[in-house]
Amino acid sequence: YNEYKSYLSNMGVSCILQWSQSPNESSVQAEEGLMNHLISLGAKMITPWNIDCEHYSSMPNMPAASGRFFQVIHTSESEQLSFVITDQGSCIVAERSFDLILTKLSDTYQPHKLATIEAKGKRCELGDFAIKFGSIFVGTNFKCLVLEVEYMPSCNRKETLSLLQEFLAVVCVGRIPVPENISEFVPASVNSSFYQLSDTIMQYWRIFTETRHVPMMR
Repeated sequence: YNEYKSYLSNMGVSCILQWSQSPNESSVQAEEGLMNHLISLGAKMITPWNIDCEHYSSMPNMPAASGRFFQVIHTSESEQLSFVITDQGSCIVAERSFDLILTKLSDTYQPHKLATIEAKGKRCELGDFAIKFGSIFVGTNFKCLVLEVEYMPSCNRKETLSLLQEFLAVVCVGRIPVPENISEFVPASVNSSFYQLSDTIMQYWRIFTETRHVPMMR
């Protein structure tokens, strides 16, 4: 609880977009091109980052009324927490010790190692914005590129959407298509009038769900 409360008090509103490199470049070249563009704008490189998602399915002997599957997501931004996405699409925030409980439920739920998804890359800051960019992998197979932009000073979704829209237009110019209205990508929090860490996790979960079925890219 203390870890979640501490992180929540220091976070802003994020918009996360998936994108693909141009036909004449590799994913690595696309990442490097975006990184050089951000540095030219004055961004300061901070740390690497990653977020992973593991899929669990119920065993055949489970009662029909029990949950059929769920995903567990971890992020390097908050290493003491686990985020559990139920088969109904709800997000439950738990302490990392929840993972130890899962090891004792091997006769009830089994992880699908081949379905594990990971996004990893670099994080930098530019003024009031934090930018994370990197690649998404299912197992060892590259799927797509991902970009997250966070407006750090405010957790009020309504007040920050226009700022995120404008900043994305600057960061992504000529590189990443920016939707005309990003509000559909930044969901309203179901638990609070303010944006929460779990809202960021749900954005990644939706992208992971979509990219799970994307053909392997280079």
